[in-house]
Amino acid sequence: MKKIILLMLLLLAGCSRESFEPVQTSEFAAVLTIKEPGMTFISPNGAVLAEWEFDEQYTGGLLFNKKLLMYRTDGTRAGLYSVETGKKLNEWTVPKGITGAVFINETNEIALSVKEDGAVHFFDQEGTEIKKTRTGRYPMTMLEHEEKLYIINYQDTVLSELDIHTYRVSREFAIPTSSTGLAVNKQKNELWVGGHGYGAKAGETIHVYSLKTGSLTATADAPVMPVDFASKSGFMYAVSHGSNKLYAFDPERKRVAETDAPANPFAIAVLGKTVLSAGYDSGTLSFYEEKTLIKRKTIDIGKGPFMIFVEEGE
Repeated sequence: MKKIILLMLLLLAGCSRESFEPVQTSEFAAVLTIKEPGMTFISPNGAVLAEWEFDEQYTGGLLFNKKLLMYRTDGTRAGLYSVETGKKLNEWTVPKGITGAVFINETNEIALSVKEDGAVHFFDQEGTEIKKTRTGRYPMTMLEHEEKLYIINYQDTVLSELDIHTYRVSREFAIPTSSTGLAVNKQKNELWVGGHGYGAKAGETIHVYSLKTGSLTATADAPVMPVDFASKSGFMYAVSHGSNKLYAFDPERKRVAETDAPANPFAIAVLGKTVLSAGYDSGTLSFYEEKTLIKRKTIDIGKGPFMIFVEEGE
């Protein structure tokens, strides 16, 4: 009898949840929570479509081609899930120390920034590593734009521009240390860089760089600690987690709106005509009108919302 009980306990311990409620709509936001490990899928009007509870405490992820690749910074395995079926498709072997991920549309590859070796690692969609390129100390925030990959090296004073076809660093931008958050203003051909700040000096300024020359062309105030961006229809939105504020900038960089964000926000996104921001401390997700940032509603989303992924279909 004792042997049977022991066997059952071992089987239970070895089992992990392999499937979740499917999400088959073409337009949704998915919010990753890390205090209560899970993912909550939300419709544009704020209805909960599905709630996934992970056995793993994932610290980040990537949404691409209706799949979610979920990773832990301290782990060497990443789980690949289908959004449409809710099933776990595969598990990848990945480097320890992942700090960010991006899907490269031009090459259909996945780039992972890794702090342990100061490099960006490139994978195909089957989970096979293709190449890695060293960029600087603590590569973190990444963004793809016009066949280039831009990487902020968080503990460095360099932003790397990498050619996605040759995997080589083609240019470097001089940026403040502890920068984080990236966005492109397509109308002005500019790169927006946020900043956490270093030591006792908190970041209050967004630095704007010309993508043509690589030089600093302007700054925009967004106190305190602008750490993430979202853009839509020429407008840029920034979230500052030091002041719990959201800011809206028009295509000419003029700040046209600001409002309170949920407590201790790390993420901002745009779904349709709605701006979303989640509060890590409040465990809530707030919905705002685009351009004006007038708050529409706030819902509970779970403990420790940290990232927002958006799917808007074709």
